[in-house]
Amino acid sequence: MASMSVKQALAGDAAIGSEVTVRGWVRTRRDSTALSFVQVSDGSCFAPIQIVATDALPNYESEVKRLSAGCAVVATGTLVASQGKGQSFEIQATGIEVVGW
Repeated sequence: MASMSVKQALAGDAAIGSEVTVRGWVRTRRDSTALSFVQVSDGSCFAPIQIVATDALPNYESEVKRLSAGCAVVATGTLVASQGKGQSFEIQATGIEVVGW
C-alpha cells in the first residue's frame, strides 16, 4: 500500500488497481443510497480527490455519514479511473479513519 499526496493520486503516479492511502481534510460529502462521495484535499494541489465509501465499511453509519468540512481523515482504497465528470481518478474506499472532527 502506497501512501501518497492527493496531487500524486490525481496525476496517476500509482497504477490503476493499486491500493493507496491519502491523508487530508474533508471538503464535502454527498450521500446516495448505501454510499457516500467524500472530497478530500491535502493542500498539495487545488483539486480534491473523490473517495467513494460504501455502507460495507464498518464505520459507515457511525463516522463516515457524520463527516463534515474540515474533518481530518486517512482514506485507504483502490485507485480507479473515475466514472464521473471532472476528475480522472478516484479511490474506492476499503477504509476511512477519522483522525479529527
